[in-house]
Amino acid sequence: MHTIAYFDSSHDMPEEVITAAGFSPMKIMGDVHASNDPADQYLQKFFCPAARSFLTQALAQSHQWAGIIVAHGCDATNRHYDVWKLHVKTPFLYWFNSPIRNDAVAKRFYIEELKRLIAALQRHYGISISNDSLKNSIAQSNDIKRRLRKLATLRSEKDISNREYFTLVSACMTKPKEECISLLQQAKSDWESRPEFPSHKKRFYLTGSDITYAEWMDLLDECGIRVVRDDLSIGERYFANGFPELEDPLEAIAEYYLTIPRPATKISLDGRIDFIVQSLKQTHIDGVLSQNLKFCEPYAYDAVTVNNELRSHGYKVLHLEREFSPAFDQQVMNRIAAFTEML
Repeated sequence: MHTIAYFDSSHDMPEEVITAAGFSPMKIMGDVHASNDPADQYLQKFFCPAARSFLTQALAQSHQWAGIIVAHGCDATNRHYDVWKLHVKTPFLYWFNSPIRNDAVAKRFYIEELKRLIAALQRHYGISISNDSLKNSIAQSNDIKRRLRKLATLRSEKDISNREYFTLVSACMTKPKEECISLLQQAKSDWESRPEFPSHKKRFYLTGSDITYAEWMDLLDECGIRVVRDDLSIGERYFANGFPELEDPLEAIAEYYLTIPRPATKISLDGRIDFIVQSLKQTHIDGVLSQNLKFCEPYAYDAVTVNNELRSHGYKVLHLEREFSPAFDQQVMNRIAAFTEML
């Protein structure tokens, strides 16, 4: 099956449309181990390093993909489309304009954007995307999200490393969906048989910028932290909700994407805070780790409001800024160690 890659700075791209078109959707994650020099020819070095890594990956691998869709994310990464249009070689490049708001007007706008995307895919590839194919794609997506929700609850009960959780969720965004279901079935058998949660580990909630590489999850394990809940798009935001059962699949897709937990780049912040607070009430946690990637200004800005609100509910919160690097940051580790000793 051919791949259509998508650049999505949060969780805005309706990958179900790609699946319904007969392609395998793949979220562009970048590669923290590769130099960003190729992207730095076109983007300033004070630009989001993760987004620069996405461009580096596209410059190297776009010839392997049937096309690329760039979804409306944060203001900084939105300009990527213009750069990619000039410099990334691909037979199909499309801009999907996901709305910032989530009210009734935004929903109508989103449905029209879905229709435009479907029309563009049909026209370019000479295919037909039917309502039945969209419904089948939605059902498959719901199945994957349901399995992920069940597996995610085991993090606070069993000995499951941060890397294992991250690797499984990211695989569901980058591999063919049939392969994802097989991986989830294997993980269920494995994780359910694991030993109990390690007594020397602390249960943490993770929020802030998306983590796009496993080494940072390893760092948290090294610090004695297990992430048992989160609101990341490469995490719970991807599977927190399921698609509603509606007759019109476009209505169902719009309803889903406009009601999932919203990232820092979308309205409203109150909804995101409510989601985090409700998650914290559902699962015992020892502390909250709020982090933002250097130059990821939306999360750096929102962190003040979010963290103050969580502290007002009595939660212990640590906020820190991190580099885009696979190497363990000893200063970050020292801060985490000092914080956990105070719990």
